[in-house]
Amino acid sequence: MEDHIDCIDFEQANHQRVAELIQTNHLGIRKLGVYSLKRNAKDFVFIYAYGEQEASEFFTKTFQQRPLNCHEYSLDFELARGNVVITFREMKKEFGRFPAIAGCFTKVG
Repeated sequence: MEDHIDCIDFEQANHQRVAELIQTNHLGIRKLGVYSLKRNAKDFVFIYAYGEQEASEFFTKTFQQRPLNCHEYSLDFELARGNVVITFREMKKEFGRFPAIAGCFTKVG
C-alpha cells in the first residue's frame, strides 16, 4: 500500500483474473452520472443516478409522470448556484444516497 505506483510491476498481475474481476464487478463499483430529464417544454430536472433507466424510474416515481426525454450530462458541467460556479462532480458530495435530485431548471422565454 505504501509503494509508489512507479515501483509496481503490472506485468506480474494475472491479467485473466483481473479481467474476470472487472467483468463480474466483484467490488461493486458503479458509475454515477447526472441526467437531465424533461418534464415539459420548459422544465427540466437533474438527477444523480447509476444509469439512464434508474434516473427515469426515479423521475417517474417522484413526479408521477414519465420524462419526455433523458440525457446524460458531464459531471464536470459548470452551473451557477447563487453567486458561485459549481460542477455536478463537486455538488454530488452534498448527497449521501442515490438516486437523488440535483436540482431543477426552467427555461425562460
